[in-house]
Amino acid sequence: MASYVRYIDKTREYYLSQGYDKPYQWAQFDDVPFTPLTKPLSQCRVTLVSTSEISIRGQHVEDETQMGIVGGTYTIPSDLPASQLYSPSHSFDQAATTLEDVDAFFPTTRLHEAVASGRIGGLTARFHGVFNAYSQRRTRERDAPVVLEHCREDGADVAVLVPVCPVCHQTISLVARHLEANGIPTVVFAAARDIVEHVGLPRVVHTDFPLGSPCGEPYDSAQQREILEIGFRLLETAFLPRTTVQTPFHWSKGEQWKDLVFTPEQPWKSGEVEQDWLRKKEVYRQLKAEGKV
Repeated sequence: MASYVRYIDKTREYYLSQGYDKPYQWAQFDDVPFTPLTKPLSQCRVTLVSTSEISIRGQHVEDETQMGIVGGTYTIPSDLPASQLYSPSHSFDQAATTLEDVDAFFPTTRLHEAVASGRIGGLTARFHGVFNAYSQRRTRERDAPVVLEHCREDGADVAVLVPVCPVCHQTISLVARHLEANGIPTVVFAAARDIVEHVGLPRVVHTDFPLGSPCGEPYDSAQQREILEIGFRLLETAFLPRTTVQTPFHWSKGEQWKDLVFTPEQPWKSGEVEQDWLRKKEVYRQLKAEGKV
C-alpha cells in the first residue's frame, strides 16, 4: 500500500524546480496543548472552523486582506444549507478532485445530521472562516484569538477544524492549538498529515485523499458520515496530544494523484490562477515592507 503524501518534501522540491531557492519554514512546536472532553458529545455545542474560503452564494467581498495569503477571519450563519455555499478557492488539487460538493471539505450537512440524530448536542449559531497567511505570527497573534473570542461568544464546547491547501493546514493547526490551549477540545480533519503533525496537534483524523477532500470523496455522503464519526470517537477517546487516526479509505480513482501532485508535470497553479497568486504575493511583500503584516 502506498504511503501518504509528504507535502513538506513535495512542496519544497516543487518550488525549487520553479526557481525558488529558499524553502518555506513550517511552524513546529515541541509542546502540544490538550483539553480533554469533559461531557458527552450529545451535550456539546459544536462549531466548525475552515480555511476553505467558504462563501455564501450571491455575496462576494473583494478585499486584498482576505485573499488567502495575508490572513483574516469571518463568520457565516451555521444554518445555511450547503446549496447556498461555495468555495472560490483554487488552492486544492484541481486535477484530482473538486470543490463542488461543499461537504467534502466543509461538513455542514453532516454536522446537522449529527444534531438530528442526537450524536452531538447542537451547533453554534456561526461557523468560522480563516484565511491562511504566510505569516505564522499573524495567525497566532491576531486571527486565532478572534476565532477563540467568537467561539466563546457562541458557547462552543468543541471545535471541528478543516483545512484545504498545504499552508491552510498550518493555519488551521495554529488556530486549533490556540483553542485547545484555552479550553476548547478540537479535532482536525486533514489531508496533509505531515504538515499538521509537524506543527503539533492534539487530535488529527487523516484521510489520504487529494487536497480539497479531507472529509470524504465528493458526493459520497455515507463515507463523509463515517469520517466525521471517526472524529467524534477520537474526541471521546483521546487522552494524550499528538493522537492521529488514519481512516481506512482509498481514493476511488486510484493512487496516481499522489505521484503527480506538486510536480512540474502537473503544476499546482498555472495560467490565470498562477498570475493571480503572483499578484497576491507581491501585495503581501508590499504590506510586509510597510509593517502591516
